[in-house]
Amino acid sequence: MLPNKVKLVIWDLDDTFWRGTLAEGETVFPVEANLEIVRALSRRGIVNSICSKNDHGLAKATLLEMGIWEHFIFPSISFNPKGAAVAGLIEAAALRAENVLFIDDNPSNLEEVKFYNPGIMTAAPEEILESLLDHPSCAGKPDPELSRLKQYQNLQRKFEERSVTTLSNEEFLRASGIRVEIDYDVDANFDRVVELINRTNQLNYTKKRLETPEALEEFRTQLSSFGYYAGCVRAVDRYGDYGLIGFFLGIRRPRKKFLIHFVFSCRTMNMGIEQYVYESLGSPEIEIAEPVSYGLATDGQIDWINTESSAEENGGAARDNRLVLLGGCDLLQLASYCSSNRLEFVNGAKEGMKIRYDDPSFILADRELIRTCETLREFPWWTYEDALRFDEGVARADILLVSLWPGMNGDYCRLPNGLQIRVEQSLRRSIRSKPDSWFEENFHTVELSHADRLGLIAAALDALEAKSQNHCRVFVLGCYTHGIPEKLRPAGHMTPRLTRRWDYNEACRKACEAKAHRFRYVDVDAIVPPEHLVDALHFTRRGYYALAEHVLAALQAGPPGPYPVSNARDSAGEPALATSGA
Repeated sequence: MLPNKVKLVIWDLDDTFWRGTLAEGETVFPVEANLEIVRALSRRGIVNSICSKNDHGLAKATLLEMGIWEHFIFPSISFNPKGAAVAGLIEAAALRAENVLFIDDNPSNLEEVKFYNPGIMTAAPEEILESLLDHPSCAGKPDPELSRLKQYQNLQRKFEERSVTTLSNEEFLRASGIRVEIDYDVDANFDRVVELINRTNQLNYTKKRLETPEALEEFRTQLSSFGYYAGCVRAVDRYGDYGLIGFFLGIRRPRKKFLIHFVFSCRTMNMGIEQYVYESLGSPEIEIAEPVSYGLATDGQIDWINTESSAEENGGAARDNRLVLLGGCDLLQLASYCSSNRLEFVNGAKEGMKIRYDDPSFILADRELIRTCETLREFPWWTYEDALRFDEGVARADILLVSLWPGMNGDYCRLPNGLQIRVEQSLRRSIRSKPDSWFEENFHTVELSHADRLGLIAAALDALEAKSQNHCRVFVLGCYTHGIPEKLRPAGHMTPRLTRRWDYNEACRKACEAKAHRFRYVDVDAIVPPEHLVDALHFTRRGYYALAEHVLAALQAGPPGPYPVSNARDSAGEPALATSGA
């Protein structure tokens, strides 16, 4: 009789919920078993409502006397036809008819409600009430605090105010004070996230369920893998706290940016939250599994929502902070956690070729040389327009996140007009359409010593100081040294690879200490424990979140102070290589 999970039970009153017919002036008598059913359903997170042909005031007074009125949401008590009344009630509660059970002693009412609400579950009281609480479709989920009921009561109050206001829908939403919080601690909310993915249909945009052990294991793996980002969405407005109402999981790499999961509770439908979050994530690629009840481009500009993050509650960066990022994959992962108001110059792809901005030359190069360089226009690379956009962004930025470790690697080449760029082997392989002679004629290797490379990076940091305003805070990420395998750490001496990383960290630290009024060195070794390492350079999602929390906490703490030192040298002058993060 109940093929679907029950989220809402709608009760008839006369000779169903109580004994007697109130509309005919009879004295009605409570049915204690029904009172307990309503209370028990509420404790399971299943809400109750009423659709009864009665006088609203008299019925409410009777239910108040029974001590049960507060357990009903969106009660429809009037002498109007029940089919349309139930449809309106379900719409107001933002539920699907398939998850609603209607109980009535009148067969005609049952048929009318089914006609107007295809898919709804219906039953006569004698058919269902005795076994209702034992039915698996009414198992619900423990909710002793009645939080689900309270959320629907807030929704009802909002609906009632909206129905009598003269404001337009957008004006009403602006007046509602909607705030969205992104909570990145998915592990703490894991069960609720899985429930949301598996039980939500109307606003489950990808409908990728987690109903098998294999699917759950894959999901856990994704949450702890490099390149994935995820967050829980919470919402609150002046009517109340809606709780955790959404979740997203995406993959973000230079050549891949798409959403795997994007799902929201129907409780906040028509508030624009789904579209707002989607746009805040940069409108990544998503394969929508129809049907969905609310599109991702339904509204125009959404200006009635404010955003918070769980880190911001502890004093992190405000959403309005203008953030500019320049670096490689590490910043590509950090970007999502720090601010939605951001400008990214991170590893990307253009015409199938990997573009890297983590080149000191991009910061230092004369813009006129970039503009006039014919060779640079012969293949996909950063452009004059990119450089201008970067300069303008830095000039307006409140926060800069910079990672220039790759500047210690690869070859530097000078192009015919004098422009110098950093060239990796991947660039040579990518320019397949050009003959070898073209590359040799246009790319002249510049011999740079170890010290020369460190000098370029120091000069790039000086240039960032000059390009940015005095209020701008600059965070320079160090390079992770714990990722060097033990076999590459022979006792008594440093390998060239580890030397480059160590010296890069020391150079960045010293440069930041010299500019301590605005710059801060981010000691990655001290912040990210080795267990969050994926390979020699990349971290798990939680590893990048730890870095983001550090940056946000540093912003709240005010101007930079003394820097923690994790890369201390031992008595022989070699690094004291830690085995765990601070």
